[in-house]
Amino acid sequence: MKPIFFTKMEGTGNNFLIIDNRNGYLTVNVHNQSIPEFVKNLANCQLGAGSDGVVLLEQSAEFPFEMRYFNRDGSEAVACLNGARCVISFAFRLGLLKDKGKIASASGPIGYYYKSDGVSIEVPPPVDVKLNFSFTVSRKKYSANFLRVGVPHCVIFVDDYKKLDVKKLGAAIRNHKTFKPEGTNVDFVKVDKDGLYVRTYERGVEDETLSCGSGALASAYIATKLFMTQSPVVCKTKGGELVATIKDKLYLEGPSRYVYDGVYYIE
Repeated sequence: MKPIFFTKMEGTGNNFLIIDNRNGYLTVNVHNQSIPEFVKNLANCQLGAGSDGVVLLEQSAEFPFEMRYFNRDGSEAVACLNGARCVISFAFRLGLLKDKGKIASASGPIGYYYKSDGVSIEVPPPVDVKLNFSFTVSRKKYSANFLRVGVPHCVIFVDDYKKLDVKKLGAAIRNHKTFKPEGTNVDFVKVDKDGLYVRTYERGVEDETLSCGSGALASAYIATKLFMTQSPVVCKTKGGELVATIKDKLYLEGPSRYVYDGVYYIE
């Protein structure tokens, strides 16, 4: 039995298992082709530690480390913004980071500013932005918007966000032909005088999560472009509040919290 040490963290209810793999220990003992299966087992709520995703710290030639992110289902994603905030707090505790700087990710460098009560991250502006298009699900037409903030998001504004069956409707939209072949994350957004209420169905988790950082940022970006609100935008999720600032670049600020340190054994 070989021990794999991890730390569980959460950012506004979005929770992650973080593994320091800068020495390649995990890669050697699990092998790259088996990491998705390892992630599925580790993130399983019944048979493993349970999480929305798994973050690996990897060696980087240019930056203190590279963040590698896997969804709960084992699929690898180019970015996770709540995960980035958590892994920055984790690395700061290890003494790897200064108060501000950049880390590497598959979507490019992520800038950060670390504070004792949270982390602000900086990401490039979105791409593939498409506003005000529509599609039909179960004979009902939905007006939507699309963009990529590292990962794809479909943003839909709603009048009543509380009664939505986010898992059922989110799954139907995530797999809709409009977004094939890769699918999309889906954000249901209610605009309020105090900000945005955001509920997100996450691709790779295949369920609603308590919070999605890229979903909050995507929703804030679209809402400002459609003149529904002004930056900075308070984004309220089931897991807490995030603040999105829309400028030439995008900024997302929110808390990150340690849950526990643990060890998982593999054969």
